[in-house]
Amino acid sequence: MSFSRLFSVTPSAKEVEAADVVLRNGAIYTLDEASSKVSAVAIKNGIITFVGSDSHAESFVGEKTKTIDVQGRMIMPGLIDSHMHPITGGIALVRCSLNYQSLALADVLRHVQGCIDSDSAKGDDDWVEVYHLSYSSLTEQSGDVGKAQLDELKTRRPVIIHSSDMHVVLANSRALELSNITAATPDPPGGKIVRLPGDGQPSGVLQDDAGRLVKVPPPSDEENKEAARATLKLLRQNGITTFQDAAAFESDGRAFESVRQEGGLSARAFLDLLVSAPASKDEVDDLVSATARTISGLHDNSTIGPQPTVRVQAIKAFLDGVITSPSNTGAVIEPYWRPVNGSETDWAPDKSTLRQTYWSPGILAKTLEGMFLAGIDAQLHADGDLAVRVGLDAAESFRKKHPDHDIRLGLAHNELSNRTDWPRFSQLKVDPIMSFQWAQLSQDWVPETFMAISEYRHENLEAYAEIEGAGRPIVYGSDWAIDPMDYFLALKVAVTRSGDPQNPNSAASRGAPYDGLFPGWGISRESALRAITINGARFLRADDKVGSLEKGKLADLVVLENNFFEVPDEELGRQRVLLTMVGGETVFVARGAEGLDVLPKFPNDDEQSGKLDKRTVGGFDGQALSWEGKKTAARLRRRGQCPHGKHAKH
Repeated sequence: MSFSRLFSVTPSAKEVEAADVVLRNGAIYTLDEASSKVSAVAIKNGIITFVGSDSHAESFVGEKTKTIDVQGRMIMPGLIDSHMHPITGGIALVRCSLNYQSLALADVLRHVQGCIDSDSAKGDDDWVEVYHLSYSSLTEQSGDVGKAQLDELKTRRPVIIHSSDMHVVLANSRALELSNITAATPDPPGGKIVRLPGDGQPSGVLQDDAGRLVKVPPPSDEENKEAARATLKLLRQNGITTFQDAAAFESDGRAFESVRQEGGLSARAFLDLLVSAPASKDEVDDLVSATARTISGLHDNSTIGPQPTVRVQAIKAFLDGVITSPSNTGAVIEPYWRPVNGSETDWAPDKSTLRQTYWSPGILAKTLEGMFLAGIDAQLHADGDLAVRVGLDAAESFRKKHPDHDIRLGLAHNELSNRTDWPRFSQLKVDPIMSFQWAQLSQDWVPETFMAISEYRHENLEAYAEIEGAGRPIVYGSDWAIDPMDYFLALKVAVTRSGDPQNPNSAASRGAPYDGLFPGWGISRESALRAITINGARFLRADDKVGSLEKGKLADLVVLENNFFEVPDEELGRQRVLLTMVGGETVFVARGAEGLDVLPKFPNDDEQSGKLDKRTVGGFDGQALSWEGKKTAARLRRRGQCPHGKHAKH
């Protein structure tokens, strides 16, 4: 990969207007069509007015121009995450979190009590939800824990604690009372109420689907708004200037719009409205009409400008679950393999594992046709190769009927795909939305999932290089908050198909058997960066405004600590965002970012930051955790427990 250098004709004084900001002395990778590399960029009213050399940029410097010397650091377009779950992840940030840490009972109660005490405005009927408990570590250190122990908390509020594996909910007596869970309550299908000896009263331990008996009210609009603010804080720290909520509800749109109105929207928001499969084709027209009405009430259809807005222009539907073990709910063409007679080494295909997609092909094709003709784009969760094929078949059906209609259809995840379908992404102009970080060895793959997929399909896993090679560029989506937010680890994996032993968010930090290569091939560094910038912008119909650094486009950019194109492969994921700019406005500057003398709109230390730090063990997003603490958190975040299936089945 080589970058051509863009040379500009020196503008005359009459041709130019002084810029508001000039960034100079940089290694600026524009990611335009020519892959230009320049050293300076000028910005006026949030719009790029010049890209080129330092000497030519001097023409844009006036008396009031802010000049930032980036001291040779790398500048690139702002990052675009085309598939994430910002409200779900944000709720976990603002609510009480034990952050997967190995804690004894006293430590758990101490942290939960701190969360309760910090919510002095809440009343006795407001629920306390605690997330990410390492239940196995708790019971190993403290024995059985249930309502008796949680009742020691100094509160009248109902309290529940969710285990990190989503299999256990702990409830205090008040939570059981409000949920009407008593000795007479039967165990639900797929769940168990653990009971006390003698009278059979619930112990406060609810296993699997018994946890759904707890009647926790959904988040309020104010909680959703608080979650949106917390997520936006994390996004700007990580260089995200545009994101797509890949399973949004109306309440999500209201939350981000409310934050926008108060001046807090620090990234461009695109929301995919979640829809479920109708029972028959006869119901499709009503679904399309209802969806169009909802979108029209949420979507800001004004021209994209410097100030971020909330745009709702697409739907999201789930075609299947996940291929990873133990779930294996992804729809596959050929069966998953299972142990033969309990053997650890002898596995064989099990036809009982075959399942159809959540949407029938006929209903999916008709629904997408209706949505596309109504001007609504779509993103489909398709994890297994059968789901991928069904999604591509629906696209083919539409293309045959409407060959000239401009649509955007993304298939998200594509963790297992069939090689005969790789060229179809390009032929049908369907965007593959991939989460690169999943193409590294981890407990999600080794050994059970690899055994269930069987070796003959291993090179069909995470086949983004093959899809790109067949003609369709890749779009990146993190699927946060399923994984820790670590974009440059994901980009490192995109290139090398391996983790980073020096990054606690990577399973490679735990050594064998996770320190090897994942099957398949990587892509170039430039392709990886395009996936998280201009390719995402194209998918969002925003590539005329963002995604590359070009004259006339909006000034969405990031300054990085290290040059992604110059560091060795093993260091690609060891990166830090020093500055994030959206529409020409600096929204984040990292602590200790020497030489970047600019005051960001959002300070690092404010009232919100202090509150968020107190609610999570290890501080906001666990940023103050030790190395071992971060490794523990990454280890316990298993994608096999992805909650999306709950949406998909309803």
